Amino acid sequence: MENKRDDRRAAYSKKMIRESLYELMKTKPLNKITVKEICETADVNRSTFYAYYMDIYDLHQKITKEFFEKQREIINYAVSVLAQKENIADLSIDDFQEICFFYLKTVKANKELYKFIFNQNSTNSIHLSFGKVFFHTILNEIPNKLPEEMKPIFKRSFTFVSGGTTAIMMNWLKTECAEDTTRLSRYLAYYYNGVFNGQKFAKI
Repeated sequence: MENKRDDRRAAYSKKMIRESLYELMKTKPLNKITVKEICETADVNRSTFYAYYMDIYDLHQKITKEFFEKQREIINYAVSVLAQKENIADLSIDDFQEICFFYLKTVKANKELYKFIFNQNSTNSIHLSFGKVFFHTILNEIPNKLPEEMKPIFKRSFTFVSGGTTAIMMNWLKTECAEDTTRLSRYLAYYYNGVFNGQKFAKI
């Protein structure tokens, strides 16, 4: 019983420390924030902070790692949907919606984490890196689903919708994810379906 209380206390302390960094980075860069400021904002003492993190950069790195772990869950889910198809071109609007809904649900359940990642990266470099990982994971894990001659077209289509999705996610987060998840995932599914199917008719 004592261990469970300790685990809950540790989880709560980490949550407060992390959210304090989120808040402080709205107004100043990481290298201008001190452990003292984080502890005061989180209402924890310095020993509590150092029990979990070596320094502010270690805290930041662990948050970034958590983001990529969440993104990996999304990738794995998308791959599981794609694996059921003979060819990537066989994906339907419903398939796209299934993937988009899982993505949106993950973002909504981790709003502060995603807001932090977007807000502190004006160029969205972290999210763009994720897009590249997503693309190459699909090619590596289900190589026979995409004909060789379609790879350049697929990459261009993926780049296009990935950038658009990032912009939509940023706006959705600014509204505290107010728009219904099912409704927004359906919109995204139509966008994805249009782009990936539209390339079939492109004369390249």
